[in-house]
Amino acid sequence: MRHDAYLAIIAPGADPASAARIADRATAELQLDRLFESESLIVLAIPGCRHRSWGDGGIAIGTILSSKLGTDAFVTPPAHDRHLVAGCWGDYVAFLHDAAKAATTVVRAPSGGVPALRTTADGVTLVSSEPELLLAATQRSVEIDWHFVAHHLAFPHLRPGATGLAGIDELFPGDANCFTADGAQRLSVWSPWTFATAERQLVDPAQAGLAVRQSVELAVAGLVRGHRSVLLELSGGLDSSVLAAALAAAGAPATAINLVTPGSEGDERVYARATAECAGLPLAEHAVGSDVDLTAPVSMRAARPGIPAILHPADQLLAAVAREGGIDAFVSGTGGDCVFCSPASAAPAADALRAFGLGRRFLRAVRDISEIHDTNLWTAGSMAWRQAHRPPIHRLWPSNDAFLARDRLPDDPDHHPWLDEPDDALPGRRSHIRAVIAAFAHLDGYARHAVAPSLFPLLSQPVMEACFRVPTWLWIAGGRDRAVARQAFRDVLPAKVLDRRSKGGMDAYCIRNFEANRARLEPFLLEGHLARAGLLDRDAVAIFLRRPVGPRDQRFYRLLPVIDAEAWVRGWLEPAPAADRR
Repeated sequence: MRHDAYLAIIAPGADPASAARIADRATAELQLDRLFESESLIVLAIPGCRHRSWGDGGIAIGTILSSKLGTDAFVTPPAHDRHLVAGCWGDYVAFLHDAAKAATTVVRAPSGGVPALRTTADGVTLVSSEPELLLAATQRSVEIDWHFVAHHLAFPHLRPGATGLAGIDELFPGDANCFTADGAQRLSVWSPWTFATAERQLVDPAQAGLAVRQSVELAVAGLVRGHRSVLLELSGGLDSSVLAAALAAAGAPATAINLVTPGSEGDERVYARATAECAGLPLAEHAVGSDVDLTAPVSMRAARPGIPAILHPADQLLAAVAREGGIDAFVSGTGGDCVFCSPASAAPAADALRAFGLGRRFLRAVRDISEIHDTNLWTAGSMAWRQAHRPPIHRLWPSNDAFLARDRLPDDPDHHPWLDEPDDALPGRRSHIRAVIAAFAHLDGYARHAVAPSLFPLLSQPVMEACFRVPTWLWIAGGRDRAVARQAFRDVLPAKVLDRRSKGGMDAYCIRNFEANRARLEPFLLEGHLARAGLLDRDAVAIFLRRPVGPRDQRFYRLLPVIDAEAWVRGWLEPAPAADRR
């Protein structure tokens, strides 16, 4: 269970006795403390959970920080939900309570750092970070939502409001949901598109770099504040190195760890060492075990499939290191590639064309894109022209049907409020924001979160707001991806890291483990729950599993999410003993 685990019982207009019974049962059976109680709102949490109480005005689970200083914010309750989001940032879910109106507004921080899962029972709404708390509090048995599973596989990396458990959904980051006797009303109080408007763009490179650096340093200092000891997952890449520099600037009680997978492509120690030495951080190096059982029970039962099984050894190693070293928070660079706008296409050059027309700035952007993608000017320019003048290839979200039964897949993705873009949205900014949406699909389901929480500074509200204000063509300046971040931290990071063009990989590690699991995967998938639900193309799966993976065959990466989804379903329907899910 997470260290910020909570359960909120919202009952405006409902029989107060129903809410009281649920609260009494949760207090007695789940060993939760009562942090807030009124006639229509009761909030419980595990002992020691971080929170901010506002007397009769409500309570926030997590951390709420000043938008300028990174210190505690809103000692008194905010006037309304927009005031809260505009005047602070952090990892929190806030419950703003109006006793006179018998109304409770739930605000989830744009960072999404604290989950907000929701269900209803007997006219009462329950919101929690933990699906198991919701099930226990409502005395409901598990039922898989197979539409969600199909959607999850058909639209990779898109996290809609639905979850894989029937009757449980999730409140979106940056949303406010007001609960009254008349029902619930959802309002988006934060959107990335607010910061992507033309009038808010930081077109001067120096100004853009300063804004990005200040936002990262603010986010790191604020999030680690109050933690006794934090562990930075230092890969040796740019994103985690930027965090190392920010931790040093904050004087944080931090150490770093570098994980090495078998094979030269997974060995980034030379870069991690250079960053750690420059930042003055103690660095530990650990080898990750090479053997992974892809069919093993999931280590944490989450509302959706979580960490890929291929990463379980790293997850378990980090948990063990934190447990042994008394670490009370992990610091992760997850999302850095996305928020720092590492382009997967020529879209930034298309933005320059839309903004400036044909001319030097567009040609410069085409040259930069051609260098990043190692292609010629004609190809890069043609792609940029097409992207600038045609609708996106994928209107909402790219779909996938590899190894899946096509007739069982949804045609369109479910709604996500950050996909609601303005009519004049630039293609590069669209790609930028969608990449960040995809990053949010990979923040939960880690077993190490039972030992200590993960902090994701690069997906914090200050950093996202600063990065969405930087024009996409600045992010590719000089033919380097994430160019603004590279330049912003040039004085505090080694050139070896800032100027590298290579990136570590895990292909050999993944292929080796896939081959080692192939025999057990065939019955695991073909006789599993997904197959019985009719979601698999059984013939395609069988054919693929019965021959070795070629050195350049990347299709096994398409099968890994299917394997993970099957393991996730089995984790709920065939749960392992609690000792195996530590």
